[in-house]
Amino acid sequence: MSSDRARAWAGFSRPVVATDFSRWSWCTAALVGSRLQPGFWAAIILTGLCGQTRAAGAERFDPLKTDSRTPYVHRITLYAADGAAIDPQDARAPPYSPQATCGKCHPIAAIRHGWHFNASDPDISGGRPGEPWILVDEKTAAVLPLSGRRWPGTVTPAAAGLTIWQFVKRFGGHMPGGGFGEPSDEELAKSPQRARWEISGRLEIDCMVCHSADQQHDPAELDRQIEAENFKWAPTVALGLGVVRGEARRLPDDWDSQAPPNPDYPDLAGPKLIYDKRHFDLDDRVFFNITCRVPSERCYFCHSFREVGPGAADDMLVSRDVHLAAGLLCVDCHRNEVDHNMVRGYETEAAERKDAWVAAYSCAGCHLGADAATSEPEAPAKDATAASASASEELPPSVSGRYGAPRPAHAGLPPVHFEKLTCTVCHSGPWPELDAKRFQTAMNHGLGLPTRDRDDQQSPRIVGPIFARLPDGKIAPQRMVWTNSPDQPANEAKPYLWALAHDVRPATQALGVHGCTDCHAGDAPIDAGCLTTVDESAQSPSMLAFRGDDADERVVWALAFKFRPAFKYFACTGALLIGLILLRNGLDGLTSLLRRVL
Repeated sequence: MSSDRARAWAGFSRPVVATDFSRWSWCTAALVGSRLQPGFWAAIILTGLCGQTRAAGAERFDPLKTDSRTPYVHRITLYAADGAAIDPQDARAPPYSPQATCGKCHPIAAIRHGWHFNASDPDISGGRPGEPWILVDEKTAAVLPLSGRRWPGTVTPAAAGLTIWQFVKRFGGHMPGGGFGEPSDEELAKSPQRARWEISGRLEIDCMVCHSADQQHDPAELDRQIEAENFKWAPTVALGLGVVRGEARRLPDDWDSQAPPNPDYPDLAGPKLIYDKRHFDLDDRVFFNITCRVPSERCYFCHSFREVGPGAADDMLVSRDVHLAAGLLCVDCHRNEVDHNMVRGYETEAAERKDAWVAAYSCAGCHLGADAATSEPEAPAKDATAASASASEELPPSVSGRYGAPRPAHAGLPPVHFEKLTCTVCHSGPWPELDAKRFQTAMNHGLGLPTRDRDDQQSPRIVGPIFARLPDGKIAPQRMVWTNSPDQPANEAKPYLWALAHDVRPATQALGVHGCTDCHAGDAPIDAGCLTTVDESAQSPSMLAFRGDDADERVVWALAFKFRPAFKYFACTGALLIGLILLRNGLDGLTSLLRRVL
């Protein structure tokens, strides 16, 4: 089959989606119209109008689906942003568009509202505060947490003085595209870098950032292309489908992409894409090695962290998260529907999202079962009780957990702990010490990118675990960064905290394994620990003072647990003496009774 016939067949045989419906209706009419009666012509015209109406409504997009657990083999034609099939033999072939290519079968409009792509949407709730992008200005010593999710304590990129273009250039290397990378036409019209956007193109959602089943997709290469301002070329090059010669950042604002290349000024020729023909079959289709059960390694590029500084654990000795060690993947708990609205897994999420099944993927949902909301103190907020109860009605009472999760006994642990503490207090993060530990994260320290300049002192200074209260009032281990703006004195810095959930330690390494004094001793880190690391000279308040808890009450509790063993011995001795006295009196009474009888 010739390449022209192959492309024609690819266009003919691809799935009929909304935009194709009216075309097929009119083609049918043209083929058989000469033999049709007038009444039937009216039906054909009505069908065409219905097809046009359907094409105009993006909300009515019907995605293709197999309804099988068998992975679908994605051997597909590449499409450019204008919807045209790509000919790899064409010397001026454009880069492939994930939106145009994947959008043939998948609802891109719905996916854009997914968790990884909706940070720039002001109409979507941000949920519990998470890790922000941290803008550090070494000249002014400013540290600003950035987010479009309206988390308390954060500012938008615009409020920090960054345009969307500047924000994507600075932080886009650890984004999967979309969101800030795909500004609307209205936003582009107002952008000071409108000319740069027109040259570089939008940074579309790159599906293969997550869904690549192997290491063919290179997120570090995606970062390099973003740095070169080759936004629209980035997904093609990162997937290894070709190479790009030239950088958009070297082009002037008035560069004309349609102008013929000038041999005297090769740098002004613009980026040129050269496809690797080995990736194309005889029909000019490309095999995408795609998986829905995303490997955890794909998550690590944006979500990994490491402990640094004095006393940091050796990388070879750091234990894996107990769930990963058991064979689970990140996406087994952090699941999503086709809308890509990821489950984050915290206790109050089900109530916030008004989605009953979300509760099943919290700590309590997995380990205590879907009926946890009505039987355990670790249930979601009261607002979600009804929703979670309805979910539990759909499962047999015997179902107590997912993926074989062990049901914790918590023998001897008073229920008040579940009312005041999250599960992660005892089970997540490194074992707490009196000095907070220092961390570097992928989002804010560029982990995953090769460099010789990264060191342990690199800003921003992120510390943890900090045992502070969440918005719902429960104490949870969190990471923290001190923030301040250029017009704010350094001694008036404010803390920004976000919950720490991983790595999860097994029960044998949880707080309390040594007894109550893991938390209730006078020098227990959960109360007496400092907010600063060991390499900081400035003194900081204890975690107890930071939470605003009563110090005298803590002293009393510490003393009570200090003398608790002695009290136990005293109580046991007293109970034994009382028992002996009662036994003696009982024997005396029995003796007296026997004397009377005999």
